[in-house]
Amino acid sequence: MKRLGVILMVVPAPLVAQERTLDVLDGETLYEKGWLVTLGHEYERKDQEEHHATVAAAHYGLLHNVQLSLILPYVFRVREEDDPAGPDRLSAGGPGDLAALAKWRFYRWDAPFEALNLAALAGIEFPTGPYRERDGGRRLAPELQPGSGSWDPLGGLAVTYEPRRWRFNAFGLYQRRSENPDGYKFGDEVFAEIAAGNRFWLEPYPGPFMRGDVMVRFRSEARARQDGSAVRDTGGDLVTVGANLAFRPRPSLDFQLAVEVPVYERLNGEQAEEEILVTFTVGYRFGG
Repeated sequence: MKRLGVILMVVPAPLVAQERTLDVLDGETLYEKGWLVTLGHEYERKDQEEHHATVAAAHYGLLHNVQLSLILPYVFRVREEDDPAGPDRLSAGGPGDLAALAKWRFYRWDAPFEALNLAALAGIEFPTGPYRERDGGRRLAPELQPGSGSWDPLGGLAVTYEPRRWRFNAFGLYQRRSENPDGYKFGDEVFAEIAAGNRFWLEPYPGPFMRGDVMVRFRSEARARQDGSAVRDTGGDLVTVGANLAFRPRPSLDFQLAVEVPVYERLNGEQAEEEILVTFTVGYRFGG
């Protein structure tokens, strides 16, 4: 079995919290005083491991161009071990790190049947998740812990262009990881996406629509550090391709199902390799 390094759930839990909720990593914002609450579940398989994350989020339109978000994942991770001297299965579960984000749409252009939106994002991950969990008396490695134990700011840019039935989205996100009280620092992360979608079923408002998206995503993570020294078998680059199906039966209700598979991996040392990532998310809009 390949040993697991820092890359978990494609990237560590904090960035996963952002990417697995609706209306965060794009150029649009909620309408003023409007709410969106979402609940999503993610399943990931890599080598002899399975990772699950249930992500709850609440988003609020503070102004017509400012959106505030709180995102909390609950994670469960399982690793099968080949070591005959130790347990054959290690697992940990619990609430992950809470994320607070603000999105400012600083530019919007409208024309008949098309729109362009650009937004800046900023936020921070709070060390709310446990990071000293044990299984069978054995202290689990940092990458198996539900939380990071560190304060981790992040920022990025997003652009969304929608001509008629088409939707094109791109974003870039950077997260700076800090050292936790145990002297461990996950590697800084970069996450980017280019996606294209088409509303192949679109009824007049408030009728339903369905949209299919294809996407390419890039994730990069620096090596982790322990007490200032680089940690072996951590960090690397990952490119995935994926498809997403979005269904809105009415203006207040959203469903999305996404699948990603890797097409390129460059890992530092020996680490578990990505196999598949599946996510289902439901959202409900109200207020405004």
